Amino acid sequence: MSLLTYYIYIMKRLFFILVLSSSIASAQWIQRTSCKKNSAKISNEAIESMANLEYLPAMGMAKAALLLDPECGCAQLVLAAISSPNPKWGSQKSKLEAIDFSKLSAEEKTWYRFLMTPWNDRPAAAKLAVTKYPKSPLINLLATTPTDFNTYKTFANKFPKQASAAYNMMSYAYLRGDFGKPNQEMAMDYVKRSQQMHSGPNSHDSMAEHYASIGEYQKALESQLRAVDFAQFGSPYWNFARIYYAKVNQADLSKQLMKNQKEVQNAIIVSDYKSYSKYEHPDIKHITGDSNLSPFYAFDKASFKEAQEIDWNKFELENMDVTYSPNMKTAVITFNGSGSYTFKDTEKEVPYSTRGSSVWVNTDQGWKIMHSSWAPNKDGIGIPE
Repeated sequence: MSLLTYYIYIMKRLFFILVLSSSIASAQWIQRTSCKKNSAKISNEAIESMANLEYLPAMGMAKAALLLDPECGCAQLVLAAISSPNPKWGSQKSKLEAIDFSKLSAEEKTWYRFLMTPWNDRPAAAKLAVTKYPKSPLINLLATTPTDFNTYKTFANKFPKQASAAYNMMSYAYLRGDFGKPNQEMAMDYVKRSQQMHSGPNSHDSMAEHYASIGEYQKALESQLRAVDFAQFGSPYWNFARIYYAKVNQADLSKQLMKNQKEVQNAIIVSDYKSYSKYEHPDIKHITGDSNLSPFYAFDKASFKEAQEIDWNKFELENMDVTYSPNMKTAVITFNGSGSYTFKDTEKEVPYSTRGSSVWVNTDQGWKIMHSSWAPNKDGIGIPE
């Protein structure tokens, strides 16, 4: 998501931080920082967003803090922490190396050392850091892990004023049954607690996932759109909003795809490439296998120029059904084909009876055909070789 799309959101948060600083002071993530007063308040909010897995707002907050205080170590560490540690393409290490370690507070230095620790050694490094700073919410946050949801319980009990992110993670644990039997009611209760403590998109995204897991896609869509609303342009939350929208409108979508399939087939029968081309994608080859059971081949514009030895008298698609991939990006249509055709040279009429399937992909240009396969029904006849 573009940083610019978070401008209004960040400005509102900054006003709240700077004007109502007394309330923010009661929820400090770090005890001592190298940052100046106002930049420290903003970087504290950056950590709050980072803890709630809202990395793009965290980046905006951190950069805003650095505008006020270019040497704010806490903000620099946030930017490093939300970057990828992948040694091949990630920038975390280079961002850490650019920080003046000597100017960091002792607490910030501990965070710095943790981030410089190889990934597999970080759990042990986090435990050691907690022994040195048992009262630091930030340092204790480093010891939380989805491999042990009890670490979030421990954190929430120890730091109730910074528990929003922990409550959100605990909601997943209740939903999955990590704390005993799966408990949807407790899952919803904890994600609502998270929303009450922190104004951000991620908890709405989590609530949407919870609703989707029990098949309530209308509620999932409504919650997901609340996440999108924080910054709609280029929002990472749009992907699931589209999925939930497709789930809610699946019946209408299936009707449209069946209509598309019929239009494609009719265009092929009457050699109308212009109509067929609406369902082509420039980066997708339509691979098909005919009902004469010949080898698969690419069906494209050139296929319309091939001479045909039959004329269709009648062709109908029946018993159509559509199934979808979990992300609603791919659809498989199954159907029966019936009718008859006549050989041009002999005028012999042949009854036609097949079953077939096609694969459609939802692209940035709409639904496009990717694959189709045909075979004669038992005791049926397909097209000639």
